[in-house]
Amino acid sequence: MAIIEFNETQKAALVSLLIEMINADHVVDPNECVVFNTICVECGICDETFKLGRALNSMVAIDIMKGMSDIQKIVTAQLLTRVIDADTNDDDKEIQLFNVICRATGVDVLINAKGGEE
Repeated sequence: MAIIEFNETQKAALVSLLIEMINADHVVDPNECVVFNTICVECGICDETFKLGRALNSMVAIDIMKGMSDIQKIVTAQLLTRVIDADTNDDDKEIQLFNVICRATGVDVLINAKGGEE
């Protein structure tokens, strides 16, 4: 995956959304935690940004995501998918949350448009 730059506010939103996804099915799988930690390292999320993201309301995180560039939105959706796939159990609540995030931020339209180009 290409390295995409996020500012600290966007990183905090990413942390918030990833934590929300991990908790969506009310079961925190150790594999989800491993993937989450890997993503934090890949994105350069420091302790301060992590704490901010952990405290950030998920609706605010979605609003921040709405302001991201198209590629940042797509990468964020891909990172959320990595967490969903981490426990090999695609729970309906995780899929529902993913769909809500995609619809609310326009990622669904971006993905559909990109799919039409291929």
